[in-house]
Amino acid sequence: MNFKSIKEKVSSKINKQSVKTFFQKQGLYILIFLCVAAAGITALVAWPRPQEAAPEDSGTDVSLIDVPNLEQEMAAASQSPTPSVSPSPSPTATPTASPKPTAHSGSNGSGSISLKKPVEGKIINSFSGDELVYFASLDMWATHNGVDIQAEKDAPVSAALSGTVKDVYADESNGGVVVIEHSDKAVTLYAGLSEMSVNKDDKVNAGQQIGKIGEMPKELDLSYHLHFEYMVNGEYKDPAKYF
Repeated sequence: MNFKSIKEKVSSKINKQSVKTFFQKQGLYILIFLCVAAAGITALVAWPRPQEAAPEDSGTDVSLIDVPNLEQEMAAASQSPTPSVSPSPSPTATPTASPKPTAHSGSNGSGSISLKKPVEGKIINSFSGDELVYFASLDMWATHNGVDIQAEKDAPVSAALSGTVKDVYADESNGGVVVIEHSDKAVTLYAGLSEMSVNKDDKVNAGQQIGKIGEMPKELDLSYHLHFEYMVNGEYKDPAKYF
């Protein structure tokens, strides 16, 4: 064996010994490095691609959203039966409008009532209510508690409502007077009569004659007429509203 071969063997032995010594001293660091490197490679492999990134959290649970299947919806729509049109119900008979009250209807407190005009003619002196009016024949002011209906002398006067004759009399102010009681505590008074054809407690019907037109002394400034009053529960009402 020559010197060169011995030198190479010695050098090889020294190198192997050096490597072995190096690994014995630096093995722990190398092992740590390899673990870190392996972890890095694993992270790179597991890292999500851009198209696979999870959607941003919008407050909605994406897993619960039911994505509609367009093909299934179109198939279901084509198979759905055409909705039938329900026939409109036939209208019932047109309701009859309630009749409007006439201009002369009124109420005496217990329901609608209508008075039959006791004599044909125009009203020449109206109901005054609480307002005082001047009576020329008496030269005084007083309330006019009824209406004065112009009429010819001896024209027939009839009851405005059915009822019972309460009183029949004559005096210097009103001439002949007939008072009739009706239901619901209503009373009618007819003054300025020349003749009375009924007596107290007689039963009379609406339109039945009770006397004839005469003179009314306290209203001699007016032509022949009937003074007519209508009361309910002792309160004077305007008769013209009930004709």
